[in-house]
Amino acid sequence: MTGMIGRRYLDPGDRLSGRKDPPEVVTVLARWGSGGGPRNVLVRRPDGSRAVIPFSRRLRRLNGNTP
Repeated sequence: MTGMIGRRYLDPGDRLSGRKDPPEVVTVLARWGSGGGPRNVLVRRPDGSRAVIPFSRRLRRLNGNTP
């Protein structure tokens, strides 16, 4: 499923890094993970920094999601 690359998602944060209010808009740069297991994604934040985060637990689809 490479259709998510280039799409924008909302990152609400987590307990470790802290919750974000409002959620931060991030862009997916790459994804990987086994067929039935957890997926990780490389995202670019608005400030240009990059981070690897678990996709299924953190990111929420942004309305009007276009690359």
